[in-house]
Amino acid sequence: FKLMMLLTWSQGLMKLGTIIKTKLTTKPISISFNRLSEKDIDSILLIESQSSKNPWTKKQLLDSIKNPINLGYTLIYKAEIIGFLLAMPVIESADILNIAIDPRHQRKGYGKALIEHLTQVLSKRGIAAVLLEVRESNISAIEFYLAIGFKEISVQKSYYAKNSNQPSSTEDGIMMRLEI
Repeated sequence: FKLMMLLTWSQGLMKLGTIIKTKLTTKPISISFNRLSEKDIDSILLIESQSSKNPWTKKQLLDSIKNPINLGYTLIYKAEIIGFLLAMPVIESADILNIAIDPRHQRKGYGKALIEHLTQVLSKRGIAAVLLEVRESNISAIEFYLAIGFKEISVQKSYYAKNSNQPSSTEDGIMMRLEI
């Protein structure tokens, strides 16, 4: 912390006061990560449906969990799954397929924690980068990824269907990369 001296005039008398400036501190949070398994499907399906305008289906989630190549992790807080991440490692990079945090716990650092956990795992495997695609309309996600170090590397034209009711209506995807 810093001490600063402050001179003030009150009723014609000079007073000397002290202001203490402190840095904002945050309490450490107790979280853990577990390997994502089929038994977690109900929890992650609920998180996915509540946190995404274009949620994955149960089948899509299960297929990704069952794929032996993919990495999947749940984030546990107070004995409850509050987030998950699915990634597909390739030779020198890994693609984040899906990441979601329970809306009640968003903007508290849990998404960043999941990505940091993934990068630690990938680093031990000698993987040097993480890639992802995000809808161009998902401004909050783009801002989040930029804030934690991702860089925009390209735009994928018409990468996403706007929604399942109008598959002919498309939206560009922003491709992003994080160096580990």
